[in-house]
Amino acid sequence: MAQYASNNVLRSGPEYLKANVTVVYLCKAPAKTDTISEIVGKSFASVAFATSDINIAASDDGLDIVMTTNAKSGLDPSDTAAENEDIAVVFCSVTENLGAIDATDRIITNETGDTIDLPAGQVTVNNWS
Repeated sequence: MAQYASNNVLRSGPEYLKANVTVVYLCKAPAKTDTISEIVGKSFASVAFATSDINIAASDDGLDIVMTTNAKSGLDPSDTAAENEDIAVVFCSVTENLGAIDATDRIITNETGDTIDLPAGQVTVNNWS
């Protein structure tokens, strides 16, 4: 399961990710230490992402921060994935691997007309305890 935030996102918070993200990749087995070229090499689909695709707000109880990402549809896969491959949604800037959210591992086909829909996502940044 690939789920991580870059050190810059950990230091500066979700606003750093929102301000810097330019593309989202669907990848097989990404790692926090991967460079952009390594992420691109592991990617089988991508979509442009903008600051307007991310909303950051307080949780309903006001104790935590919730980052919500917009859904994207019609991504054209460039490769396949097997059911047992670790798939993640990876947020990147032009130069930085900003973080990843684990996705449901499933079979991805790459036939003519196949598309992938990326559902809206949500990450909760918990308050200190």
